[in-house]
Amino acid sequence: MSQPTPIKVAVYLYPKADVLDFTGPAEAFSAPSPSFGPPPFTVTTFAHHTPIHTACAALTYVPNATFSSVASTIEDYDVLVIPGSSEQILADLIASNKGKQVIAMLQRFAAAPPRKEIGKRVLQSVCTGAILVAAAGVLTGRKVTTHHLSFAMLKRVADEAAGGDSQIQIMKELRWVDGGLNEQGVRIVHAAGVSSGIDVSVWTVGHFAGEAQKKWVAEFVEFEPRDAAWGFGVQQA
Repeated sequence: MSQPTPIKVAVYLYPKADVLDFTGPAEAFSAPSPSFGPPPFTVTTFAHHTPIHTACAALTYVPNATFSSVASTIEDYDVLVIPGSSEQILADLIASNKGKQVIAMLQRFAAAPPRKEIGKRVLQSVCTGAILVAAAGVLTGRKVTTHHLSFAMLKRVADEAAGGDSQIQIMKELRWVDGGLNEQGVRIVHAAGVSSGIDVSVWTVGHFAGEAQKKWVAEFVEFEPRDAAWGFGVQQA
């Protein structure tokens, strides 16, 4: 009997990215099936260079693939995860040539209909990773969230990308947000900050692989998913 087509997850890494922003989702998507057969998801981490020195000085990561190899085939992936970092790191990245490449990749991913064999596609940001997604101009008029200390930057970057009022709705009281489908059938979801990336990843697992796999992943990694309405809602002074 043929095996189901794996759901392909790409996780973008960059210098000073927050560790839990990408390791939490990678853990959730890497969990096996309840029967311990082939996992429903395959996870590829990729970056412009290797190794990657993360926001935690004690940890350095070697990604699976180069940026060019994944970005050139980004339409072949079903989930794209964008982690966050500090506002200054993100501002510098967005202004750089590498940042422009990331923005172009995000635009291509958001414009690509889901693969026929999977039928779904999700663009998922974690924490301030939403600011990178906003810079791609794909959030206009959508419900969004990010880390509660970076609401203002998210709005500013989204407006700049839109060339005016982006009309984004920042859901300040939510831990994670399903922003819905765009015209191409790509669902855009956001986790508010750091550990909530695990919550939204478990939700995304269920979105693709069903409730049984979602519950199994939560049990396997011993994580109790928190409701989307559980949020800090703290505004930056």
